[in-house]
Amino acid sequence: MLKKILKWTGRTLLVIILLAIGYYTKAHIMIGKRQHKVYAVKPVKLDIPNDSATLAMGRRLVTTKGCTDCHDKDLGGKVLFEQKGIGRLTARNLTKGKGGVPKDFDTDDWVRAIRHGVQRDGTPLIYMPSAGFNQLSETDLKAVIAYCAQVPPVNRENPPSEIGVGATIMADLGELELFEAEKIDHKAPVPMAIREGVTPDFGKYVTQICTGCHKPDMKGTPGEGGTPDISSTGKSARWTDEQFFQTLRTGKRPDGTELKAPMPWQMTAAFSDTEMRALRMYLKSI
Repeated sequence: MLKKILKWTGRTLLVIILLAIGYYTKAHIMIGKRQHKVYAVKPVKLDIPNDSATLAMGRRLVTTKGCTDCHDKDLGGKVLFEQKGIGRLTARNLTKGKGGVPKDFDTDDWVRAIRHGVQRDGTPLIYMPSAGFNQLSETDLKAVIAYCAQVPPVNRENPPSEIGVGATIMADLGELELFEAEKIDHKAPVPMAIREGVTPDFGKYVTQICTGCHKPDMKGTPGEGGTPDISSTGKSARWTDEQFFQTLRTGKRPDGTELKAPMPWQMTAAFSDTEMRALRMYLKSI
């Protein structure tokens, strides 16, 4: 009897192992196809100004849009996450120093990466939040490119991103968005500039960078490790405006608890008063 139980247990385990191997093989192939898919992107043609006002605007935007949170303050890149069995996420060196972008990296390349989330060859960048940048106004997009294109070279060779077993499975199950190029309308025109002011329209424009984590409806994702609802139905809606502003400027909630990564409060701390109040007005309206 015991021999039969052990025999069937062994066979069951073998079947489970074979099924697991089969599933992972399928997932690996599918993620590989998605990673190497070529998007026929036609970058919008831009004339990039280099005046001091544009560069100053670009410098502020790379902070308020979260570029420096990932690519570091000098835009030399860094490893954001690395765990055995899951993978490695690296924000690349955006300068033209050793380990950075090619010397001939031009405006079209910047547009492909920022607006479309793709590389020169049309294949998607890994975990580049371009869906939040696709609707940058032409003025802001020009300023970001102008600033990034002239930053001093940084010699930093970062290890490449790697999609490990865990990331492959999570991405295949839809629990991890690796390629934002998949959800972008690559034919959408560059929008006109939104007039800056304490209005819901400008507040919505400010929240574009928030949609990657909090989703377009600002209701976040439920469960442990998810992101909070920051719309009018979330806990933050019950805070006073000043408590809300203080939280985004200091990284501490009204009760004293700290905002944890990946919440980029250093980014929101750089918001102007107008951006902060417009953001609050928009969130309370949805």
